[in-house]
Parts: sequence; structure tokens; C-alpha cells
Amino acid sequence: MAGDLFFFALLLDSEGQLTLCDGLLCCHLQYQRSTQGGNTELYALGVFAGSHTFAGHFTLQVCALVRCSGSEVSSCGKGVEEAESRVDFRLEGKFGTRYVYPSLLGSGMVVDGPDRIEKTKDGRVTMEHSGMSVGLVTACLYGRVYDQD
Repeated sequence: MAGDLFFFALLLDSEGQLTLCDGLLCCHLQYQRSTQGGNTELYALGVFAGSHTFAGHFTLQVCALVRCSGSEVSSCGKGVEEAESRVDFRLEGKFGTRYVYPSLLGSGMVVDGPDRIEKTKDGRVTMEHSGMSVGLVTACLYGRVYDQD
């Protein structure tokens, strides 16, 4: 995604929990997915902690729930603009920076806001959302580690 080497774990069931780490950053996801019309869209939890070097150089810590563009894990992180699956989720990570920005995109690249965002003093950030009216394209906790740039 955006030239960064993310680690991905597929959401294989209609509901469940996943944890995925890249170094010290661990992302936790609880989800419940409802498909529309029997679609077979593939979703994954992605994590990246490191130096972004594409179109600039800066340090990131990212937890992301993404719709994959195809039916293979290799398609995760590629550009997608449409989705049919509604996904209720709780996405959480413990970040090494206080600069963590939530983002949520629905089908048609419609920007939405989380139902709840919580940040604790120890760096834990939690984003929850449910009841989307359109399919989920991506939900992301995007951390910038400015002092390591």
C-alpha cells in the first residue's frame, strides 16, 4: 500500500478476531461482516511499521482493515473504490506516537467517521464503527512518528 511493505492476515470468516504485528506495533481487530447478495469480497487486516520512502521519507505506524481488489492475498493493498460488504469492527493498536489519525472510507470513496475513537496515555488507540449504509473500502489508524523522520 502506497509503496510500503504491509503484512496482511485475511478475514476468512463472517466474524472473528485477528492480531497481526510488525515489530513492536501490534494491531487487533474484532469484526462482524455481512455480505450483500452473496458477494465474495476478500478483506484483510494489514500492519506496517517503518520508513515510508515512496514520494518522500517519513516514519509510519499503520493498522488498516482493507478490502482486497481480488480473491488472492496478493491483491490486498491495491486500489479499490467500491465495496458491497458491511463490516462492523473494532480496530486497535498500541502506537509509539501520539499522532494517530483515523480514517474510514465507504464504497464510492465516501468519507465516514468512526462511531468511537479512544486514545490512552500509553499509546493505545481504538476505533469502532458499525451500521455502515454502504460497503467498507478501508478503515485505518495512521500513525506518524515525526521525531524519527
